[in-house]
Amino acid sequence: MSQPSSTASDGRPRVRRRRVRSVHIRLVLCLGLFAFPAGVGTMAYYTDTATIETGPIESGTLDLTVGTTADNSTNLAGQGGQYRYSELTIADLTPGESIARPFAVRNAGTVPFAYNATITTTNNDLVASGSGLRVQIHPDSTPTETGSEEMFNRSGTCSGTAVSNQAVSTTSTADIHPTDQVLEPGEVRVYCARILLHTDSPNALQAQLTTLQIGLSAVQVQAP
Repeated sequence: MSQPSSTASDGRPRVRRRRVRSVHIRLVLCLGLFAFPAGVGTMAYYTDTATIETGPIESGTLDLTVGTTADNSTNLAGQGGQYRYSELTIADLTPGESIARPFAVRNAGTVPFAYNATITTTNNDLVASGSGLRVQIHPDSTPTETGSEEMFNRSGTCSGTAVSNQAVSTTSTADIHPTDQVLEPGEVRVYCARILLHTDSPNALQAQLTTLQIGLSAVQVQAP
């Protein structure tokens, strides 16, 4: 505490202000000594790090391939494409004639898929209100043919029951299967396609030419 050192003319004691200031400074210095003890600097701590690395993470593949038979069904590996089925070529087809040819669908990927197909033609030159060109599709089937082109009596048949029997045009047919079909990885399904010119085909369909296209599409099982 400050102490009076003399009396002022008005009778009040004078205060030694210098001593009060000096005491205040000493208190601050003392606090500083307690806050930062002598000999103590920045402290160091041990540290470490670790990384967990997994094994390989690989995505699956969805790959629908096609061909003429089960053994030749790995064409169009990868996404999309068009397979040229040159063996399915017909010349001089007359009303009532038909041919039958196989085709195969394979799951060449690593995930199961559901698939279906539609059929179109590249033009409408063999369309005649249901009495033109028609295509029947038989699953798990084997084709048989009799007759000859020279005799104009070709007759193609497919074993089993047809799941689709439709007139074809540039407008897509309904799906060949009423419900999508599932193929597991590595599985193959062989079909028989019976192509016929209706017995009531009109004269306007003579000397006409078109090309069939079977459009297959697949989607991963359980996809929304």
